[in-house]
Amino acid sequence: MISDFIEKIGQLLPQLVTFNGHSFDLPVLRYRAMVNRVSAGGLEVRRYFHRYTDDALDLCDARGSYVPGAKVKLDEISKILGLSGKPEGIDGSRVEEMVFAGQIEEVARYCESGVLNTYRVWLIYELFRGSITAQELDWSDAHIREFVRTRKSANQHLCAAVGIDPSVQSKINAVTRIDAPTQ
Repeated sequence: MISDFIEKIGQLLPQLVTFNGHSFDLPVLRYRAMVNRVSAGGLEVRRYFHRYTDDALDLCDARGSYVPGAKVKLDEISKILGLSGKPEGIDGSRVEEMVFAGQIEEVARYCESGVLNTYRVWLIYELFRGSITAQELDWSDAHIREFVRTRKSANQHLCAAVGIDPSVQSKINAVTRIDAPTQ
């Protein structure tokens, strides 16, 4: 999985957008690649390990002007910005326990909510920087909602985050499955 991810990064050359990625995600990726003897050339094609570039934008660092004392958790900044934040009753400290308990699907849903919150915080950050307009932010939010409705409706955390009532969506999904033509 690590080598596939690194290879894809090398092919696409994307901007990496994280929240606290310079302090956690990128070092973990680097160390896991080294432990598993995986070549990470794909991570060297852009300046991903240089803190003050946009190649790997760490929203936690950028939002706090790179001052360590200004760091705020993703859940906190999400809620400050009017977003849902992380699912109730789950935080990163429980992930290891949940994995060992076999709750892999719930961990995946929790991680998806972190990805969604990071993306939405990034959009608001780009609006602040003047890189996108309010209309483009609204367009992106509408497309996020449509993506969750059509492809991730089983994740109640994502549904709640974008304002979809999970109980209504599950009824719609059940009707759609019943009405779907058989082949």
